[in-house]
Amino acid sequence: MLVNNNIYNHMSAQFVPKKRETTHKSSELKAVYSNMSKLNKTSPLYLVSMSDKKQEHVIDIKEQAITLRDVAENFSNPDSRVYSEKTLYSSDESSVTGSFRRQPKDALPPELTISVDRLASEQVNVGEYLRSAGLDLKPGSQSFAIDTVDGLSQFNISVSEDDTNIEVQNRVAEAVNNRDIGINASIVRDGATSAIMLSSAETGASAASSGLHFSLKDENGGQGIVDTLGLSNIKQRPQNSEFTINGEAHSSTSNHISINQIVELDFHSVSKEPVDIQFVPDTRIAKEQLENFVDAYNKLVGLAEKEGPVNIGSRSLLKDVSGMIKKHTDSLEKAGIHVDETGRLHMPDSDETNLFKEEKLAELFRDNSEFRKDINTATDRLTLDPIAYINKLIVTYPNKEDKTAGATYTQSLYSGLMYNNYA
Repeated sequence: MLVNNNIYNHMSAQFVPKKRETTHKSSELKAVYSNMSKLNKTSPLYLVSMSDKKQEHVIDIKEQAITLRDVAENFSNPDSRVYSEKTLYSSDESSVTGSFRRQPKDALPPELTISVDRLASEQVNVGEYLRSAGLDLKPGSQSFAIDTVDGLSQFNISVSEDDTNIEVQNRVAEAVNNRDIGINASIVRDGATSAIMLSSAETGASAASSGLHFSLKDENGGQGIVDTLGLSNIKQRPQNSEFTINGEAHSSTSNHISINQIVELDFHSVSKEPVDIQFVPDTRIAKEQLENFVDAYNKLVGLAEKEGPVNIGSRSLLKDVSGMIKKHTDSLEKAGIHVDETGRLHMPDSDETNLFKEEKLAELFRDNSEFRKDINTATDRLTLDPIAYINKLIVTYPNKEDKTAGATYTQSLYSGLMYNNYA
């Protein structure tokens, strides 16, 4: 093949190669060298005018073919990120959702079956509903204490003759919230009446013998603010969540649990039926890879449509590209990848999670499948000699009787692409 120095370092500033995660063994690189040498020995000498447009065309063919090959390898390799990075799938997200605290290194069970029988709840006290505009407390200094598992907190509230019940209730709620003792205070209204609601920040039974998170009492010398406002009225006692994992009963003070410091689950409601939790490949990574595959293939089809008439000495890009797909249309459809009337591919409309669950994509791209073999054959041809897909004139035919091997990298017009990181 003719050596054309104009292709060296072509588009070095404008065309930046994609970053790739693939690496090659020395044996693989040796095979590439041998294939190039064999190709150059058997190729005619061409006369090619390498315009910028043609060089860009060649680079695009090479780039998209590499993407097709890399994606196919990722889907066939069980250790690739497509399968190794997991996400959690719940059959009923209204009841149970979850995530990974960290990506698991060890094997996970294929699935968990969880039944939520009771949610963990906080302690809730709701006071007496008093007329908001009235005043049921005697003016003066009102003292009370709240006892929690962390200790006793004392409060002093001043009440004047001009105050109303709602003003005193707001003053109490603000004092409790400002103290930050694990109790949330708010005002609830019912028509012209209002009451104070106190709720524990923590759910589940506390470590106290009563199981309560807090209790209230009037201080000596006080005038009964706890009794008058009904602050000790317990509307809901704290209780633990109760659930089963694969039929084994468990209990927790929280609706958020951790399994082996890897899987984290959140309970949102009592489950009507058992919830299946599955650990499936992260569909975001798989979707991105599949999009790359579809996009690369469709770009090759577009390049083939732009190549124009094929001269003697040039291969048909459309024929070689479409050959990967034509006889596998049914298999692609089963995996949710659609082929339209123009020969282009479209992403699946179905849930990608189901594609992994049913191993449709893994089966399509598995090693030694006919689809993989055809992809490898086509991409090897496209990456090894993309110059074959541009118009050129044959000057001389090769001397088939010459058994000597030439210098592989200096004979090939295509060699310049290697110095731009496209080999």
